[in-house]
Amino acid sequence: MANEDKLTNVARYVEGDMEAGELQAFEVLLREDSELQALLTEYKEIHQSLKMKIAPDARDKALENTLNELNGKYFRKEGKTMALNGYLKWISVAAVLVIGLLVWAPWSGGLYEKYATGREMSVAERGTGAEQKIEDAAALYNTGDFSGAAKILAPVYQSNPERAMVAYYYGISLIENNQEQEARKVLLKLYEGSSVFKYDALYNIGLSYVKEKNNKEALVWLAKIPADDNNYAQAKELIEKLK
Repeated sequence: MANEDKLTNVARYVEGDMEAGELQAFEVLLREDSELQALLTEYKEIHQSLKMKIAPDARDKALENTLNELNGKYFRKEGKTMALNGYLKWISVAAVLVIGLLVWAPWSGGLYEKYATGREMSVAERGTGAEQKIEDAAALYNTGDFSGAAKILAPVYQSNPERAMVAYYYGISLIENNQEQEARKVLLKLYEGSSVFKYDALYNIGLSYVKEKNNKEALVWLAKIPADDNNYAQAKELIEKLK
């Protein structure tokens, strides 16, 4: 299924515009297609936020006219036209267009999101003191609050920079907070060591350059990942897209 078709069908699915047979086929595909699942989640989130302002005014009418033109440009098929009626349907098209930029954008920011790893921080057991702080940081980290996680992890890391697990997730939190240069200092120490996070750190150093759209440096670091490492396949695929 082409990207445009995925965008269109997700909008129609959420808005209830599919016939019974088409709906059943889409739901079967949805169970098998992780990219489609991610798109549906993103669509619902953005669509909900756009629905917060539902009463149309003069500016909304102008938006509707603009989206009408965009709908004809991007969603009109040869031999058929998909009709989206009503104010909320125009909002749906806006959401779809926004998601199209976020999910399938050809620039490096999109690649960073697609290839980012270490998105769940695990804590082995409860504790007190530093252990409790790490647990608190993990709770924030796992909900996407990387800024809050970084604030907690910073003093824990500074008190014991050799603690690999803390250094790794602290480094990723810094990348997510657009502190790529500082993150690389933390991750480089990990890479130069011998912990189990060694090549995970190396991979994320490469990703930090991807996030900055510095493809040249990203290629240098990603190429260092050995063939027997778990990150190798993803790194190799990403390298091909950065060239």
